[in-house]
Amino acid sequence: MILSLISLAFGTENTSMSIAIEALQTEMTRGLAELTLDNQPTPYWMEGNIIDVQYSKTNSTSGEILFHDANRYRRLRLDVRIGDLSFDNSNIDSFSSRGTTTAWFPLDDDPIALRRPIWLSMDRAYKDAVDTYAQKVAAWETREYPDRPEMLTLQDIPTMNSVDHSNIIDNWSQETSLALSTSLKQYTELDDNEVLVYERSVVEDVVNSEGLHTSHTHSLYIIRAEAIAKATDGAMVRDTRSWIVTSPDELPSISEMQQELQTMAEWVLNLREAPIEQDYLGPVILEGSAATEIFRQLLQAQVSGTPPAAPIPDRDGSIPPSIPASRIGRRVLPQGWNVIDNAAAYPNLPGYYPFDAQGVAPESVHVVQNGVVRDLLMSRIPREGFTQSTGHARVEGRERYIALPSIVQVTPDKHVSERKMNRKGLQLAKQTGSEYILVVKHIEPFALTYDFEIAFSGDEQLAGLTSPSVVVRRYADGREEPVRNARFVGVDKRILKDIVLAGPQQDFIGKMDDSTGRYMIGATSGRPVSWSVPSILIEEMELNGQGGGQQYLLPHP
Repeated sequence: MILSLISLAFGTENTSMSIAIEALQTEMTRGLAELTLDNQPTPYWMEGNIIDVQYSKTNSTSGEILFHDANRYRRLRLDVRIGDLSFDNSNIDSFSSRGTTTAWFPLDDDPIALRRPIWLSMDRAYKDAVDTYAQKVAAWETREYPDRPEMLTLQDIPTMNSVDHSNIIDNWSQETSLALSTSLKQYTELDDNEVLVYERSVVEDVVNSEGLHTSHTHSLYIIRAEAIAKATDGAMVRDTRSWIVTSPDELPSISEMQQELQTMAEWVLNLREAPIEQDYLGPVILEGSAATEIFRQLLQAQVSGTPPAAPIPDRDGSIPPSIPASRIGRRVLPQGWNVIDNAAAYPNLPGYYPFDAQGVAPESVHVVQNGVVRDLLMSRIPREGFTQSTGHARVEGRERYIALPSIVQVTPDKHVSERKMNRKGLQLAKQTGSEYILVVKHIEPFALTYDFEIAFSGDEQLAGLTSPSVVVRRYADGREEPVRNARFVGVDKRILKDIVLAGPQQDFIGKMDDSTGRYMIGATSGRPVSWSVPSILIEEMELNGQGGGQQYLLPHP
């Protein structure tokens, strides 16, 4: 059946498709028919992804360019599956690539030059698939394998022509980076400051042996800035700012961003003399980007329906349980709260896409209703109780195509004013013997965090969130006092159930996300997402801080 679909989809009638896609289809057809090793299964399914990227990137400090690059590249990802839909080389935690390879892809549309990396990648992917398949057979030879398909079915199989790039703007990254960086030049007491400006236009094509071909383009504009200084005791203090949009028109004006960066620099310099919040246990208000970060960092795993890959057997032959973090019926938020993911509804926001990395159109998914998980985001990786993808496969590279959020709106049943939320927070703080409440206004995004945590039995609790960079003590008279070097302690997903009040709903904020976790994502890597959340009051959180570090032997020049 699959071969007949290939013949139909890859036939001569598709002459309007690009040369690169034709080369990919030609090699996939050849590989499905001819790839074989003695006494080994042959391929039954393949998928190819071509990502064509044009970009411009500039890093500047104090009004001087540190680095600039403008270029174009293509990357090919090829997935090969052997066996059949009831048992194949996928969905197992293996040291091999599980039949997935990536390669650089030629920019010029020469058919032979294009077919060569496809051929080499396919050969390597097939051999890796055979190796993984053998591991999986050995792991399950004395066990009953789950009675479900290895891959969810496609509801629709779209076929279209390849689209063209959106044009990047000449010198935009250089001019913007210099303009923003120059605004920090006056702050000579900073140890370091840097402004990264990145622009990219991407065309993504997905082709598989079921006859599918999708193609779409999207643009992204990323601005990252940071300022670093040393406190009087030698501890590093820093703050960051980020803007992620799909068009320069969506950015604040240059003067507004310059003012924001100057506020950031002044905050860092003033923080050098600020007190340390050594041991705080009590209510916390999260505003602005801090509110966005706590939802984004704690909710993602609970709404992604992709189960973890099945582990390989232990030394004694047993297979550890593979329990997904997301569970239908789990309460993750207070009563009355809802979470909806709707990638297709906001074409101008980061996170919009017409097709995911597996060529599936995204659905609107009401993942949380009245505080309880009622539905999940899905890729084509199977899970019991789900029969099709929701179009949320969004991972790049050789990672499994797990489901990731896209454009998410988190809403409570009731909003209160900031004044009422402050009053309630101070009442809760008074019960703990504190005359102030901690307010967190910025939490470092994954892409800009310096955090790296690892714990062994008996060690202290991990933070659970990236570090807050803007924290103040707020008193009853409205006065705010900065504190530095704060760190969360022991935060986990259950803390969202301790939300007491929700303040005003915030506009969508663009972020970058990935499945590889907080220590792998770079300043410009990952997939764009957008979140709209309210500011919140949480009944109890723990934060502590510790100063100290090495002093400089010489003063600033």
